[in-house]
Amino acid sequence: MIVGVDIGGTKTHVMAERGDGSSLERTLKTVEWRGRTNAEADALALASLIEALCDSGPADIVVVGSHGCDSDEERLALQQRLSRHFAGQVLVLNDSELLLPAIGKISGISVIAGTGSIAVSRDGDRQMIAAGGWGWYLGDEGSASGLVREAARAVRASLDSGAALDPLGRALLDNVGVHNPIELGRALGAIGSAAGIGAFARLIFEAAESGSALALQVIDHGGRGLALLVERLLARGAPRADVVAGGGVVTRQPRLLAAFRAALAQRAPDLALTLVEAPPVLGALILARALQQGDMPPSLPLPHRAGQPQIATDGRAA
Repeated sequence: MIVGVDIGGTKTHVMAERGDGSSLERTLKTVEWRGRTNAEADALALASLIEALCDSGPADIVVVGSHGCDSDEERLALQQRLSRHFAGQVLVLNDSELLLPAIGKISGISVIAGTGSIAVSRDGDRQMIAAGGWGWYLGDEGSASGLVREAARAVRASLDSGAALDPLGRALLDNVGVHNPIELGRALGAIGSAAGIGAFARLIFEAAESGSALALQVIDHGGRGLALLVERLLARGAPRADVVAGGGVVTRQPRLLAAFRAALAQRAPDLALTLVEAPPVLGALILARALQQGDMPPSLPLPHRAGQPQIATDGRAA
């Protein structure tokens, strides 16, 4: 049995595929199992989640794309911990790295714009190159949480300039539950989590539909922020190949995708942008099948087996 896992900032999607081609599936909120305060406990909780889904047999290969594994050190640490719970092969990647295989592509730049945002690629030595992923307080441009932060800033700047509260500002105040615009920053800070703050992102797109100039400005800023992440990776040696985008916000909001596409056309006109509408967990399953057949993309890192790292000369992971 092979297993694919997509761990996002908001939800976790697990799929298992039996040898006869039949499949099992479960989706749950990430906060229901992941505490982010004890790495060993999180690895055990993830292993238990996988084992519960695969109660009819052991998982021979597990491929995980994980939000928060934004460097090779972080993803390798989770891979090592998780592999101690399985006898077969375990590979952990950043969750954005599931996008390329999900649509049959091998290498390029993956951009996630969901609860948070990050752009990821790999160099010729299989090393991860990442830009973004700093969290809503510092970055996550073009993500749900980043867009809400920028919306609040745009409202503040507009009021400071003497303008009246526009539809975006009114929607934010009403939904956050404050009456005075001065309280908006405090209220968002009190929510504190990217998922909680990102829940208000829909208000920006609704305000844009109603003609809010501020909302349109925020969306354009988000698209330019995503394109800038790609440009930074290219400057650091990422392949000038496919650029793929996925995540809950960019797949559901055509205005953000259009802003991203327009900004990318200015910064890297030779690169095409593809929206990945397939569930990213399918990319994990595709990679698990490749591991099973000994046909992993050469750009990706090697897995662990039974708690031990595999080496490039091991045909099972070549």
